[in-house]
Amino acid sequence: MVKVLFIFVPVFIACVFILVVAQLISPKFRGKMMSRQIKAAKYMMDESKDDIRNISTNMADATKDGIEITTRAIKDGLTKDERVYCKHCGSLIDKDSKFCKNCGGEQ
Repeated sequence: MVKVLFIFVPVFIACVFILVVAQLISPKFRGKMMSRQIKAAKYMMDESKDDIRNISTNMADATKDGIEITTRAIKDGLTKDERVYCKHCGSLIDKDSKFCKNCGGEQ
């Protein structure tokens, strides 16, 4: 095992050194290496478009629900109703309730 490492490591270092020198000397080689990186980045961006779209849609839905709960609470607060909304699930509960009837959360 140790003998393999003494052979493999210097060969690996030599290959890396050769690649670095080739990139420094040859603009054509450097361009080929960069074009591969650009193609890989474009591929990753194309593959992740649907994931990003799904994440933004889910966040918009969650934000919409939060805004609806908040506006309902503001509206009901302006009408001086004796009911409040649960801070855990957003359900309408009585003002003097210690627990939510929907989720059981303590108020």
